[in-house]
Amino acid sequence: MRRCIQGLGFALIIAAVLALATAPADGGRIGGPLTTKGTAPAGLSVYYDIPFVAGQPAVINLVGNGTAIMHLIVYDYDGNTFIGTGVPGTFDRRTVTINVVRSGNFRVEVRNIGVLDDAFTLTTN
Repeated sequence: MRRCIQGLGFALIIAAVLALATAPADGGRIGGPLTTKGTAPAGLSVYYDIPFVAGQPAVINLVGNGTAIMHLIVYDYDGNTFIGTGVPGTFDRRTVTINVVRSGNFRVEVRNIGVLDDAFTLTTN
């Protein structure tokens, strides 16, 4: 009985962490929120060009499947680089938040620095 209760408690904690990590953000992307799935091959990057509107924050979330270390890097139209901050205790969950001052496309790089391919979900507001 004790093992069942412990297993249930662990499952609830994992479910809560996943719900928080994948929660959509408010406003920002031209055309509305985006959720896309992809795979970053081992040692390589996958790129997306995503348009955001000025005056609203851009929030980009990356959630990998846990097989590799992932990085989230966003480049704006002026060459500025924004590096994703990690979720404590994980190596494939990152978030970037940008105050958008001019509408336009942002280049989003999902970089896999591991030795295994990693499937991921990328969401924006």
